[in-house]
Amino acid sequence: MENQQLLPASELFWGSHHEICRIEGVWYHARHVESIAAFRSEFEPRKDDILLTSFVKTGTTWLKALCCNILDEEDNDVLATRNPHEVVPTIEIAFLQDRVQHMLLNSSPERSRLLHAHLPYSHLPEKVRSSSPPGCKLVHVARNPKDTLVSMWHFYNKNEKLYTNGPFPLERAVEIFCGGVVPWGPFYDNVLGYWEESRKRPEEVLFFRYEDLCRNPEEQVRKLASFLGRETSSMDETNIYVEKVLWRSSLNRLKELKVNKDDAVKEGQRVGNSAFFRTGIVGDWKNYLTSDMAQRIDQLTRFKL
Repeated sequence: MENQQLLPASELFWGSHHEICRIEGVWYHARHVESIAAFRSEFEPRKDDILLTSFVKTGTTWLKALCCNILDEEDNDVLATRNPHEVVPTIEIAFLQDRVQHMLLNSSPERSRLLHAHLPYSHLPEKVRSSSPPGCKLVHVARNPKDTLVSMWHFYNKNEKLYTNGPFPLERAVEIFCGGVVPWGPFYDNVLGYWEESRKRPEEVLFFRYEDLCRNPEEQVRKLASFLGRETSSMDETNIYVEKVLWRSSLNRLKELKVNKDDAVKEGQRVGNSAFFRTGIVGDWKNYLTSDMAQRIDQLTRFKL
C-alpha cells in the first residue's frame, strides 16, 4: 500500500486511450514522462539561452515564429522552409531525440539557443529557475482560458483522433478543464507561476498576453525584441524591422507556405505541420461555449487569478 501511494495518479484523457499522469501536482501525457524527467534532471542551461514557455494552445506557434525572426541576424527567413516547431523544439518532449541532443551539444556558443517548454515554472529544471547566477531568459505567453480550451478541443478532436464517434462533448471538456485534469494542467497554476516570477525578475522573465499581441502587435514585438537584446539605431529602422518580423511571422503567411501545408507526420512528431494552424482569433470561444460554460470558466478565473 505504501508503494502504491508513491505512484502518480493516472487518467484516460477525455475518456480516450491516451493516458495522462499526475506528477507533483501536474498532469502529463504518459508518453512524455521519461523525457520530461530527463530534461528536468540533466539539462544544462547556458546563460544566453532563451526559453519560451506557454500552456498548450495559447499562441505557441506564433511565439516561436516571432522569436525566430527577431533573432535572425543573417536575415535568412528560416521559416520559409521549416515549421516553427521544428526550428524551436518543445524541449521537455523532444529532449531524448537525437536531433535535439545534437542541437544542444553542437550549437555555437556565440549564438543563443532558442528553446520552448510547456512546463509550469515550478517544474522547470532548478538551474533554469536559479537567479544566482542569472539563468537564461524566459518569455511566457498567456491566453484567455476560454479560447485556450476551445483551441485544445479542436486540436485533440481533429489531430490526435482520440475518438471515433464524433467530437468529445464540449460540456464535459469544460468540466475537466476546470478540474485541471488536462496535459500540463492545471491551466491556472501554469499561468500564475510565470506571472508571479515576472513580477519578481522582470529583467529575466517576460510575461505577455496573446490578446495584447493581436491588438497591438507592433508594440508587443518592440517589447519582445528589446527584451531579447535586439535593438535598432533609429525609429525608421525599428519600424521596418518590426514590420518584417510581423510579416514573416504572420499565421496567414505561414499557413500558406508549402512546408506548413504538409500533413505527413515526421520523425519526432505526432501530427503533421498543418495541424498547428487554425484561426488564432481572439474571442472564437463565443462560437462554441454556451453562456453557462463561459460563466463557469469566468468564475474560476476570477477565483484563481
